Amino acid sequence: MLEAEKIKNIEFIRKDIIDRLLQLSSPELAESIQRFFPYKICCYGVKTPVLRQLAKEIYLNQLKSWSLRQILELTEALLKLSELESRLCGIFLLSQFRSQLGKSHLNIFRRWLKSGYLDNWALIDTFSLEVIHPLVERNPGAMKELERWCRESNFFLRRAALVSVVKTAGTKKSTPRIFSMVKKALSLSPADDLVAKAAGWLLREAGKNDSTRLEKFLSENGRRLPGVTVRYALEKFPEDRKKYFLEITKNLRRHHEEKD
Repeated sequence: MLEAEKIKNIEFIRKDIIDRLLQLSSPELAESIQRFFPYKICCYGVKTPVLRQLAKEIYLNQLKSWSLRQILELTEALLKLSELESRLCGIFLLSQFRSQLGKSHLNIFRRWLKSGYLDNWALIDTFSLEVIHPLVERNPGAMKELERWCRESNFFLRRAALVSVVKTAGTKKSTPRIFSMVKKALSLSPADDLVAKAAGWLLREAGKNDSTRLEKFLSENGRRLPGVTVRYALEKFPEDRKKYFLEITKNLRRHHEEKD
């Protein structure tokens, strides 16, 4: 395919997706979706299952023979748009090619995150679970790159790194690495709310199969963890244990602040 033809195809698909999203849009649903975000977002008002179906249909009818390079270019073009659904559709399309993604593509994803193409929890979490997690599952060595992301000043990168390993956090073998990633991601102060909540979510999942080690981790590191992280981590605990750890971590943080 000539370069000009490839670019034309990408632009055609991008415009086609926008037109179809406009046809599916619902102002009432867009207003409802806005309530899930503490800041103003642009959205058409299209439900996620509808977006998934749209992406699958476009893939099967128009993109199945595309190269990985083409789909990456289309995804980036969609991620540069303002509307939430356009960007989610790009993520769902890229996820159809996830078996072709390798460790080297994390460099592209890092650039997208640092550029702000994925700038809210819905986009970051969908991208992390649909694209990055399967990549890391097939390429265990890529975990080292995610650990490096945990030390980045960019909180989109840190959120993505943590959410990308949520699905494997319940295995005891992964627990030490999970704790290490959480500590790295929260080492920058103050911790952004996006990162603090993701850290708590990850700890909660890790604690489902290893509550003893989670309790030990909270006892030893509670003073360094944001309150929201601790609350998220304890969501599945029995009420008495939850109350106990909320109290001791609160006291540890207070003691740490007074000492400083």
